[in-house]
Amino acid sequence: MARPKIYANAAERQAAYRENNARVDLVLPKELNATLDDIAQHLDLTKNSLVNAMVRFALTNRNWKTQGAAWVKK
Repeated sequence: MARPKIYANAAERQAAYRENNARVDLVLPKELNATLDDIAQHLDLTKNSLVNAMVRFALTNRNWKTQGAAWVKK
């Protein structure tokens, strides 16, 4: 028995995905980009998956609202 379809078509599925997920553009110096490429290749991940994991880790392991980001230039 096949699973029942949740969405009528691909366009409906894509619309639901976009409604539930946000996109963030990221601008990095070339050196950081190369480092991310190296780590992603070593772990056999896409760079996107690696960055998502890093962001989740950072949000889980630091209270950014109280500790701030002292090294960030405004």
